[in-house]
Amino acid sequence: MGTADPDQGAGAAAEATTASPAASEAATTGEVKRDSNVVEEGLAARMEAWSKCDRKRSREARAILNEELYPFIQQKGFELPSSCPLSKQSDMYLDNELHKKEVRYANWKCTYCQKVFKSEHFLEQHFQNRHPYTVMRDAVCLGDYCELLECDLFRKPDEQKGAAYLAGRGRGICNPKQMQRRRHRCQSVVDTCFPPHHSNLANELHHHFEALYCAHLTCAEVGSEMRSVSPPDAMMASSARKGQGSKREAQRQNGGKKL
Repeated sequence: MGTADPDQGAGAAAEATTASPAASEAATTGEVKRDSNVVEEGLAARMEAWSKCDRKRSREARAILNEELYPFIQQKGFELPSSCPLSKQSDMYLDNELHKKEVRYANWKCTYCQKVFKSEHFLEQHFQNRHPYTVMRDAVCLGDYCELLECDLFRKPDEQKGAAYLAGRGRGICNPKQMQRRRHRCQSVVDTCFPPHHSNLANELHHHFEALYCAHLTCAEVGSEMRSVSPPDAMMASSARKGQGSKREAQRQNGGKKL
């Protein structure tokens, strides 16, 4: 039997030893590249979401939910399911909203990094540029639900533009098919957030919020505010809009029952 050459064995071991750092470095580089790709993909997904989600409309929707929905269900002891698009946990911009602070002279502070900005708009641009990963991935844009929540009814007086504004949003003449689509979407959201067969409480809340948000979505209910589309009739449309808002407010105070 032949005897192994000690020098040859030592050389092979040395070669393996010298090759090991290079292999390790290559493996590390590969991992870094993979991690970098994941980071870039995550940022790209968030940027795509920003481009489609209106922050201002989302704020309006959030304000309505904070006034009408969250306190009511909290008082009732009900927790929205994670599948509900109106739940706080689904809100794309919620963490950003929690890190805003209005300071003196109408300035706004970022509480992530304590920088101060001249307006809320510039602060939101800062969030996008400097704190992009604070926006939730695969989350809900509440602004997409303004049609259901009727954000326009709750605008400040100086933001209401009467018939010209309504016409610009495609609300000049009531379209029965479009209204039916809105109503079906509304009912689908209410079904998801308050599964009627889940419990007696869920069933009660289902009826309450269906009456509040969905029942009036017919041309007969809202037609009076949609027929005036020309600028000379802006005041008439504005008055009708205020009347509809008053009706909604009275309906809320009446426990969501249709008046």
